[in-house]
Amino acid sequence: MSEEQNDVEKPEDVKYAILGCGSTGTFVADYLHKKEEKFLIIELDPDKVEDLRDKGYYAVQADIKALDEVDLDLSEVQQFLILSSDHESNIEALKQIKGRYPETLVIVRAVDPVYKQTMKDIGGDIVLHPAKVISDAAIRNLERMEIVRKTGKLKDVITEIGSDRRLGIFLHSNPDPDSIAAGYALQRIASQLDIESDIVYSGEIGHQENRAFVNLLDIDLIRFEEVGGIEGYEKIALVDNAIPGQNNVLPKDIEVDIVIDHHDIEVDLKGDFIDIRNDVGSTSTIMTKYLQELDIFVDEDLATALLFGIRTDTLEFKRNVNPADMTAANFLYSLADRDRLQELESPAMDAETLDILGDAIKNREVYGSYLLSGIKESTDKDALIQAADYLLQLEGITTVIVYGIVEDTVHLSARNKDVRVDIGEILRRAFQDIGSAGGHTRMAGGQIPIQIYGAVENQEILNEIVSNSVKNRVLDIVGIETEKTEEKPTETQKTT
Repeated sequence: MSEEQNDVEKPEDVKYAILGCGSTGTFVADYLHKKEEKFLIIELDPDKVEDLRDKGYYAVQADIKALDEVDLDLSEVQQFLILSSDHESNIEALKQIKGRYPETLVIVRAVDPVYKQTMKDIGGDIVLHPAKVISDAAIRNLERMEIVRKTGKLKDVITEIGSDRRLGIFLHSNPDPDSIAAGYALQRIASQLDIESDIVYSGEIGHQENRAFVNLLDIDLIRFEEVGGIEGYEKIALVDNAIPGQNNVLPKDIEVDIVIDHHDIEVDLKGDFIDIRNDVGSTSTIMTKYLQELDIFVDEDLATALLFGIRTDTLEFKRNVNPADMTAANFLYSLADRDRLQELESPAMDAETLDILGDAIKNREVYGSYLLSGIKESTDKDALIQAADYLLQLEGITTVIVYGIVEDTVHLSARNKDVRVDIGEILRRAFQDIGSAGGHTRMAGGQIPIQIYGAVENQEILNEIVSNSVKNRVLDIVGIETEKTEEKPTETQKTT
């Protein structure tokens, strides 16, 4: 069959080819589709081909025993999966593929275990059986091979820097334990490759849990103001954050060389190495897999940091947890310092944080399942994060936004547990015209220059104007109608 007869467009840069797509092949196709991988299918049964096309998959009706007659260029395929239920077809397809593309990896199904060695002798790289076990094993091997490939690529990109230049590892503004631990792990990888690096952050490490994390583990972080810009770095890495200029100090128009993150994004990024896995609960999980694959010794400090990063970003394995998070945590647990983990989990709360938490509780306003609360002027923006986390525990509340003035800027911190709501998109739409805001589905933040609200000397009036502005904008975006209040100061208020 020719490509023109196919009613589904052939994807560009096809990575996988599934030859024979019965129940086993369909399991694998569904998995690859979920992972947004590019693949094609060759299947003889016309009814199965039609079903596959109905699912939006690119499927060609042809006999896998006669690949010479298939009007397809398979030279770009990186991995073949021969998964039909016909032994002779699988053997013949394997012979043809290995004859044409001897270096290309092939996973092949042995319908009967007796033929496993025969397929190995022909050149099958991985021989699997039977049906459901085959699909599970194929998926595990695909994941494993993908990790191997990505690890090799990361190693190559870092090594290109050269011994006389440095790698800049940039964290997001006001970094949390997952971000810090991931940066710490990437620095260790660079060090093992004889590349010098700096872990750079902007903003503040104000949350007492985060301060305790850095101090107890003696992690060397450098403020952006101290490095004097990005010019001193041969390559730039962004960890636990993906988009330059969004919740980080990097210029918006820069092309980052290395991006490693676990948050879902809709932007098409370019760079030497991009690894964004939104199916895992933390960036620390991704970094743990790299350390294991590179066989780098994970000492007590690094293990403690990564384990704490996984635990905090998954809310003690209650949020966005993937089996990979559990296996990474299991690996790290025996290496970590459990006494220091206990100290990190119960840091002392200072008086200002307690006052802000009290303000947030007292000033809360509830609109359905949304809770908004403004705090008095503060010097600790991380206390807003703690307040948002705490208020999200209230019965009937699924979305929380806490806001307040911190050093001439209105800071916002948002938390969400409603799967229908993207709180990062809500903040971006609400405040993009007067400040910077955004984030992810479950957590987000923003900053608004206080000058937006005019010259108001009376702090109480300024707080009221800010509160009205934040509430009006958020409630407009989410479609909750309330009586509008004044956002801009009147002439009387300006001179009060």
